[in-house]
Amino acid sequence: RFFFDILLPLSRTNIAALFVILFIYGWNQYLWPLLVTTEQNMTTIVMGIQAMLYVPDDINEWNITMATAILAMLPPVLIIIVMQRQFVKGLVETEK
Repeated sequence: RFFFDILLPLSRTNIAALFVILFIYGWNQYLWPLLVTTEQNMTTIVMGIQAMLYVPDDINEWNITMATAILAMLPPVLIIIVMQRQFVKGLVETEK
């Protein structure tokens, strides 16, 4: 009862700020998924963009690579836009 009535309402903005920060951090991971994933279909979008850049015997298709990078940026941008108010409140609140 204490958790749902007191602790959770006081921590809502801090939890939202932490969610946004961890989502952006996890979305931009490159090294850890590179070490852990063994199958091609399990790679992240950052690893896919990296694979598009280094094609050994072919010319890079920069238009497709840049379009993929723009599409990869959409989910973090949408998360920040949706949760902007809670994110800022969670970062600046010191006490209630």
